Amino acid sequence: MKKRHIILLLVFSMLFLLACPLVQATESQATEIIMVLEVKDEVEPGLAAYLERNLKLADERQVSGIILLMDTPGGRVDAAQEIKRLIYDCDIPVTVLVEDQAISAGAYLALACDKIAMMPGSTIGDAEMRVNGAMADEKYLSAWREEFAALAEDKGRNSEIARAFVDRDIVIPEVVEAGKLLTLTPERALELGIADYLVENMEELLTILGYQDATLLYGEITGGEKLTRMITGSTVAPILLGLGLMLIIIELLSPGLGIPGIAGAALLILYFGGHMIAGMASWIAVLLFIIGLILCIIEIFMPGIGIFAVGGLGCIVGSIFLTTPDTATAIKYLVIVLLVMLIMAPILLKLFSKSKMMDKLLVKETLSTEKGYTARKEKLETYIGQEGTALTTLRPAGTVELADGVRLDVVTKGEFVAKGEAIRIVGVDGTWLIAEKGR
Repeated sequence: MKKRHIILLLVFSMLFLLACPLVQATESQATEIIMVLEVKDEVEPGLAAYLERNLKLADERQVSGIILLMDTPGGRVDAAQEIKRLIYDCDIPVTVLVEDQAISAGAYLALACDKIAMMPGSTIGDAEMRVNGAMADEKYLSAWREEFAALAEDKGRNSEIARAFVDRDIVIPEVVEAGKLLTLTPERALELGIADYLVENMEELLTILGYQDATLLYGEITGGEKLTRMITGSTVAPILLGLGLMLIIIELLSPGLGIPGIAGAALLILYFGGHMIAGMASWIAVLLFIIGLILCIIEIFMPGIGIFAVGGLGCIVGSIFLTTPDTATAIKYLVIVLLVMLIMAPILLKLFSKSKMMDKLLVKETLSTEKGYTARKEKLETYIGQEGTALTTLRPAGTVELADGVRLDVVTKGEFVAKGEAIRIVGVDGTWLIAEKGR
């Protein structure tokens, strides 16, 4: 009997040991985690920051797979390239589910993923590179086209189809004709080997991937990331910059108000802070902008030949270039900033026309014969060598009164002459008398 008991014990022990891995596998499957991340709206640096944080979290949580929910019309090339690098550096399988659009930079990101699934009614393609609304030249287009092809080849997809997303000159019989960019429906993408699955919803995709029993971990976007995404958007960013500059100018023209200055500083902090968080700007850009602002302020309070203004504007323009990915985007930002300022300028003049600073910047005095002003004589040369006093500030044009009481309109050679300073007529340029500071 004892021998039988020993045999039964050994049999049960072996069965238990064999069952343990099965129990562990079932438990592991039940606790399997899939991370779900959103790639929606414009592709910009804020989106890259959001994905970078959550991909690190996915690695820490040892998730089994990552699903990107995509619906984007495209966006910035530099941001798309950064996100592609993040996907490639990730050791976890990444599947994209195109819910509606994977256009332009969205198509680029979809091709970078291990698997592509599309829902009915969605589209992928139309990735022609454009600069300021116009098609990019061949220098940029060729590089972008071959990047698409390289991504397709790496993931075992048709590279010529990927090229046709970018280049309208590519012809593929029965697929796309010359002069048209390729955009694919889910059925066509599946047929041509671009998409791997056509699914009705997320649940169907999870089942196909074998994740039907997995726990879904949604990558939440933080308030800071939402703000960063908004700030670094191609429309909001230059408007923030333009309004910030305009409010700072208002504060300078009406010192003591405080509110415009605080609001302007807040908008500029949002602009540069958002770009720094997104990794698009450094302290050098901020420092350059501050230096430019200081030089412009010096020019307002101590006007001279314009060197401070030129230097200040140069520094501000340089700081904008340092927060944008390329020259075309920087020019676009500058144009929007100028438009904002042109729109705001009439309002500014209306609101602050009575400020003391505006009085210094604008010559408001009306010159009439009742006040003793006379028109120039035909022989202006007769005034050369005469001395007098500046009746108005010469910046560089203004009015002077000679020693004999005659009042004349003059211009300097760029020299700033304050009201009340001594002047001397030194020459004639066309119909203008040239004056300089007296000795």
